[in-house]
Amino acid sequence: MKKVESIFALFVLFLMFSFAGNDRVPKTGLLVGEKAPEFQMSDSTAGTFDLKEHKGKYVVLNFWASYDAPSRISNVRFRQEIEKLNHQNLSFVSVSYDPNAVVFEETVKLDDLDRNTQFYDKDGDASSVYKAFRLKKGFGNYLLDQNGVIIAKNFSPEKLTELIGQ
Repeated sequence: MKKVESIFALFVLFLMFSFAGNDRVPKTGLLVGEKAPEFQMSDSTAGTFDLKEHKGKYVVLNFWASYDAPSRISNVRFRQEIEKLNHQNLSFVSVSYDPNAVVFEETVKLDDLDRNTQFYDKDGDASSVYKAFRLKKGFGNYLLDQNGVIIAKNFSPEKLTELIGQ
């Protein structure tokens, strides 16, 4: 009987410790609930973007190219929705994978985008950001919470209000 009690006591202790410390930082990855890969972007016009500097804010990461019509339309719609929200704890960074900088610059002007939120990744599909986010044709977007954890993927701009709880 003492053996059964000892095993039961060990089992209870195991359960107690397995639930302790559930405030661990999520692993880095690309799934909802995981911490997004950290990255920095530099652009001669927009300046720099460092994901670490946006801790404490929601961050919309958008990946697009002018030759990809759905991603281009989504980029414009995100700009409109974010302007409408006027949320102080929301950052927007949109990264273009256009074939050349001239196409990117002309598209930004044509689509009336805020150049401070638009970055051109000159390394294209060879860039570390492209690889870290495993981008392919069709691109996509991510919404990160204040700790850099992914809370939504490939969501519509109109869903943004619901996602950040405003």
